Amino acid sequence: MNNYPFADRVAEDERLIAQGRLFDPLTRRLLQEAGLAPGMRVLDLGSGAGNVTRLAAGLVGPSGFVVGVDRDPDAVELASYRTDEANVEFRVADVQTLDGIEDGFDAVVGRLVLLFMPDPAAALRSAAARVRPGGLICMHEADLEYPNTSPRTALSARSQAWFMDALSHAGFQGRMGPALFGTFVAAGLPAPRLLVEGFAGGGPDAPAWAWASVVSAAVPMMEATGVASYAEVDPPTLASRLLAELLAADACCFGPPMTGAWTVLPGLQP
Repeated sequence: MNNYPFADRVAEDERLIAQGRLFDPLTRRLLQEAGLAPGMRVLDLGSGAGNVTRLAAGLVGPSGFVVGVDRDPDAVELASYRTDEANVEFRVADVQTLDGIEDGFDAVVGRLVLLFMPDPAAALRSAAARVRPGGLICMHEADLEYPNTSPRTALSARSQAWFMDALSHAGFQGRMGPALFGTFVAAGLPAPRLLVEGFAGGGPDAPAWAWASVVSAAVPMMEATGVASYAEVDPPTLASRLLAELLAADACCFGPPMTGAWTVLPGLQP
């Protein structure tokens, strides 16, 4: 994850916390469906602002424990500062290799992390090596090529194209969600079960701000790859322009389809 596209750590932390309001209900349902339960010891990959770590901590309860890992020391420091749960710990570690992370976890989870990995299957193999027999692997990833408004509006389509082009140039996987099944199999894991959900809204409360925040945060990556300039994106006004366009077209805004994939390792069931 050396080329993680959102470089401003404090701004990224705030963005992730805000977007957690939209994604967290989906991830909570996934973790519950996958079987995260009280008393489990869980490893959260690419913990970032700590949203998923805290969700998992609530599900495993005081008898369980969650370790969030991120390669960015600033992310670890901020997540630790903003987390009050006693059954949570954040550590600095490279999610691709997990060097220095012990084994014996009951579950490994992660959200929107494999798309930034140079080798997602290898990352899953490293994660599985930290899980006991009968333990759980559960990942939550997006399909970022989806049509993000209906009817399609010009600015939303253009801003999405900028973002997807920049991801492609940077070597990231914009359709990691649909690729999860094959990635689990390529990692040598049992074929996973799948759950696909998303969020949507229209009118004045449409979540256009969420898409605007992602695109705005990725402007440095867009400029580095020659896709778009700061002036073209105009981050300070992007959210209001996207919302105005939606309202004028009586359109609704869709969040990315989120694919959840989970499997249980051979051995005793959790």
